[in-house]
Amino acid sequence: MRDTVTFPQLVTNEGTNQLVAFIPEHLCVGSSAEPFLYGGSGFAACIAAMEHITGLPAIFATVQFVDKGQSGQTISFVPEYVSGGNSIKQFKLAAHIDGRPFATLLGAVGGRSDPTQHQGLHAPMVPAIMASPEKSVARQISSNLNALFEFRLADGQLPDRRDWSGEIGRDTAYWIRKRSGAPMSRLDLPVIADLAAMALPSALGKPASGNSLDNMIRFACDPTEEWVLSCTRVASVKRGLTHIDTQIYSETGTLLAVASQSMILRVRPPA
Repeated sequence: MRDTVTFPQLVTNEGTNQLVAFIPEHLCVGSSAEPFLYGGSGFAACIAAMEHITGLPAIFATVQFVDKGQSGQTISFVPEYVSGGNSIKQFKLAAHIDGRPFATLLGAVGGRSDPTQHQGLHAPMVPAIMASPEKSVARQISSNLNALFEFRLADGQLPDRRDWSGEIGRDTAYWIRKRSGAPMSRLDLPVIADLAAMALPSALGKPASGNSLDNMIRFACDPTEEWVLSCTRVASVKRGLTHIDTQIYSETGTLLAVASQSMILRVRPPA
């Protein structure tokens, strides 16, 4: 049976007692000649390491990648800074592959017992799950990702050829669930949020993509339902750069996470 995990799983190296994660082939994207670990999966692995080391759930995290990981390699995680009280801690982690810097994560973990609640962001009005057509959103990045998740396009547009053109200024929204039928978890949310570049064609009205400079996510609630709604808006495009915001909601409209990325813009010329 095909592996269905969405990020490299953590283990403790018995020889060194170091926290590590093996990169499986099914989490790699890019060309067949040089596939590399999908950024959202690498981000989720770093967050998982932060939670494992502290024993507390993530509040927010931001990561910068300085290298790419390939299938079969092993990521090692080293905490560099932990500070705070018993309920909330700030954290810094370094990730390496074969002794080379791979990523740096900054974040915070924990929570407090407080009954106050408020939700200032709300899901847009979109068609219901089964009324939204299934679209292979992630296939433009990798068939591996499309094998992990089912995507239904609730709003926006997707190019189907290099000379495609569409409306300008449309946001995107996708209903997403795991094809395995396994429930969504908090650590699946950064994997989903890293698909932000898929919103660029809908906003620009032409085929485009981007290379991430950073990934950031802030967690509000843990998923408890099968489907999530990922809503993405391209906030800015200028000087060859783009800033993109994503909100992820439950089926019933509860805000699960807010995420953002800055990217180097890649506009695809017509064939």
